[in-house]
This record gives sequence, C-alpha cells and structure tokens, in this order.
Amino acid sequence: MSIDAVLDRILLDLLSDRIIARMGGGAQAKARSALVLFAETDFGLEAALGQLQQLRDAGWAFETVVAPEARPLLKDRFAGLGIAEVEGAVGDLLVRHTTILVPTLSVSLAAKVALGIADDPLSKILQGGLERGARIIAASDGVCPNGRDRRARGLLPNAAYQATMSGHLQKLMDYGIELSWAARLAVAIEGVTPVSPTPTAAQRLVATRTEGVFGLREARSLDATELHLGHAVIVTPAAAEELRARDITLVRE
Repeated sequence: MSIDAVLDRILLDLLSDRIIARMGGGAQAKARSALVLFAETDFGLEAALGQLQQLRDAGWAFETVVAPEARPLLKDRFAGLGIAEVEGAVGDLLVRHTTILVPTLSVSLAAKVALGIADDPLSKILQGGLERGARIIAASDGVCPNGRDRRARGLLPNAAYQATMSGHLQKLMDYGIELSWAARLAVAIEGVTPVSPTPTAAQRLVATRTEGVFGLREARSLDATELHLGHAVIVTPAAAEELRARDITLVRE
C-alpha cells in the first residue's frame, strides 16, 4: 500500500471519529431523559439502581412508573436517585419521553408485551411505546432462564417453560426492544447495546446500529461478539480491520 493510501486512510478515520463524536454529543443533548418502568421483580434490582445512579450522575433525568407489587421494594430508594414517580395518561407520558427503560423486567410483563396484551399501566406504556417507535431498553435478568440470579436462587424451570421464556425474549427483540443485563444498562442506553443472551446462546452478545458512521473508536470499545449494522451504516476501513482482528462477526441487515 502506498504512503498516499495510508495517509488517506488515517485522515478518513480521524475525520469519521470527529463526525461521530459531534453527532453523538448532539443526540445526547437532545434526549437525556427516560421513562423508567419498574415491574414486580427484584432480579437485578441492586445492579439496576446502581446503573440509574450512574446515568443520573451523567446528566440523565427520569420519571418513573412502578408496579404496585414493586413499591415496597423501592419506596425508600428513589429519593437518593432523584427519581420522581408519576401518573398520567399513556399518551402524555410518551410525549415527554422517546426513551423507555425497564430496569426490572418480569416474566409476566415480558409475556404480556410479547403476546400483545396491555391490561396494566406498564404493559400499556410499552405497547404505546412500540406503536410510537420509542426506544425501549429492558434488563432481562428476571426473565432469561440462564440468568445468573435465577440460577443462584435455584429457579430452574423445565425445558418447556424455559422455551416459553426464551420465546418471549426473542419476540421482544423482534419488536425492536433492546435487551441487556441490569449491570450493563448504562452502557446500553448511552452507546452500542449488548443484548441479553438467550438460553441457546448464553455467551453471545449482539450489538446493533441502523444509521450513521461506525468508526475505529467504537470498534475498539465494542463489547460484543456480533455486530448487526443496517445497510446505510458506513464502516471505516480501520474499524473493519479492528472487527476482524477481534473476531467480531459483522452482519448487514
């Protein structure tokens, strides 16, 4: 490769990373608030609360809707996190927020959303969010059959029930809901999202992107084994080489 070609590649990657940084900064400035939904489970709760604190320290603001069964777990925790519990019509809540965060996704809530059932505030909000194209990120610790917390508590359902739980998670992903472990929520909401593994691929992490430029800096920081990119996403040459060097599979969608 000639010296001119090498210099062109270096300049292209420096320019693309500068563009990405500016685009990312603008997007964060416009959308650093989220509607937070707490379902009736404590799986991943402590890790999730720590992640919310981290996001609040980074400038995020939250409004929260809590399932009645979850209130005893959370009533003394919200003050320190700057979280305000709110009530109101689903449409009004979704007008104020284009990002929905579910730090504690329960088996029942996952099943309702997967099956299109909306009969309580949380499932109605998620249904409304899907219909309006909101970004939805959920921690799947309480639903994934192979989740560490579930195994630690000895909750090992039979194969048929595991398949049902996994099927619900897969359906949520098919809907466009981003799944993450509770301990990774801050990474998921602020950048490329590692998706919670299903029981059939317990160690596989998937990241997705549908638009923009994917540069070397992002490739180096990517915490995934598989990267799904839309056809409109531009991958810089150095980023492509970095993905190959780290054995990260690139899938075009």
